Amino acid sequence: MNINSFHTISNLNSGARRSFSSVIAKLALALGTLAISASAVEIAVTVRNTTPDNGLWAVNPILMVHDGSFDSFDAGSSASAGLEAAAEDGNPGPFREAFSTDQPNGLSAVIGGPVAPGRSFTQIFDIDPSISSHQFLSYLSMIIPSNDGFWGNDTANAYPLFDGDDNVIARTIPVWGAAVWDAGTETNDEIPANTAFLAQAAPNTGVTEGGVVALHPGFMAPGMGGILDATSMAPGFPISFTGADFTESMYQVAEITVSVVNGSTATPSRLLNISSRSVAGTGENTQIAGFVVSPGEDKQVLIRAVGPGLESQGVNGFVADPSITVFDADANSIATNDDWVVADIGDTFATVGAFELDTDSADAAILLTLAPGLYTVHVGNSSGVDGVVLLEVYEVTN
Repeated sequence: MNINSFHTISNLNSGARRSFSSVIAKLALALGTLAISASAVEIAVTVRNTTPDNGLWAVNPILMVHDGSFDSFDAGSSASAGLEAAAEDGNPGPFREAFSTDQPNGLSAVIGGPVAPGRSFTQIFDIDPSISSHQFLSYLSMIIPSNDGFWGNDTANAYPLFDGDDNVIARTIPVWGAAVWDAGTETNDEIPANTAFLAQAAPNTGVTEGGVVALHPGFMAPGMGGILDATSMAPGFPISFTGADFTESMYQVAEITVSVVNGSTATPSRLLNISSRSVAGTGENTQIAGFVVSPGEDKQVLIRAVGPGLESQGVNGFVADPSITVFDADANSIATNDDWVVADIGDTFATVGAFELDTDSADAAILLTLAPGLYTVHVGNSSGVDGVVLLEVYEVTN
C-alpha cells in the first residue's frame, strides 16, 4: 500500500483502550447501488469492521481489482497455499503473489495490521472502464481470534465496478457472519496455543486439518473454554471476545463501501481517511489519536470529533459537547475547536465523503493545513462524563 499522507491513527490512552473494541455507527447511508458517469476515475473503497463490543478483529484485509476471472477460493475444494497463509496466519503475501500472477494488470492493496471493531480504513484506486483488469472488486480477510476463519467473496464477478454504460457503480456491501468461511486447513480446536491472536507463538503451528473450504460452523459455546471465553493481550492490553459469536442472527462482520472520489484525478493509491469510535473521558481517560503527515508537500486535513452527530446513526451514550485540540510533535497546541462552524468548513464534508452534521450541533470539526510531521488529537469533554465519540481524520488534498 502506498500511503502518501496518514500512516496511522490509534487510541493511546487507557480509557480509550478499554473501549477500543466498541462498534462504530453505520455511516454509509446508501444501501443500494448508484451509477456515476466516469472515464478514468478514482474510487474510494472503505473497509469497516462492524462487529460489536468485544467482537471479531480483521487482520490484513486484501482488496483486489481484476477482470472477473480471479477466483479467491472455491467452496468444497481445498484451499490454495495463498488462502491458507491468509486465513491461518493473516499473511497476505502468498495470496497477493498468486493474484499478481493471475492478474498482471490488476490492482491490489492490503490494509495492514489488525482492524479492531469499530475501525475503518479507506483505499484509493485509479480505475478505467476501458481496461479489462479494472472491472470487478474482490476482498478477503482473516478473522481473529480463529484457527483459519476468514471472510471474502466466493464469486469472482459478484461486484462489478462499472455498469453497461461505463458508469462507476457506487455501492455498500454488507459482510454477514453467516458468510464467514473456514479454510479447512487447520482444526478449529480454539486452544490458545493454536489460535491466532490468543497465545499462538508462531505461524502455521495449529493442528493440520486437510479439509476443504466451507462455511464456518461457529465457535465453541460460552463456558467451553474456547474463543468466546478467552482474553487476549495481543494488542498490548486485555480484550475479551464475548461479542464475537458471528452465528448470531443479523451479525455483521464488515461493511465495504465503494464510492467515487469527488474531483478525482489520476494520482497514486493512498490512504484517504481513518476513524475510530471510543469512549472519551477526562484526565487519564482523555481520548487521544496520533497520525503522521508524510514527507513532501503540506496536506490539508479535516479532523472531526462527533458526539451528538452519532444520535442519528443510532448510537446512545455519546459525549454531548466534544472539542478538539491538535498538538504537534513538540506537544505544542496548534489548533482547537469546540463547536464546528459551517463557514469554516464549507463543502468539505461532501468533498471527503463524510456524513453531514447538523449546522447547530455541538460536534467539533476543524480544517487545517499541516506540514509533514507527527501530530496528536485530544478530544475534550466539558461535561466530565465518559461517553462515546467518533474521532475522524480525513485527507482533503493529496
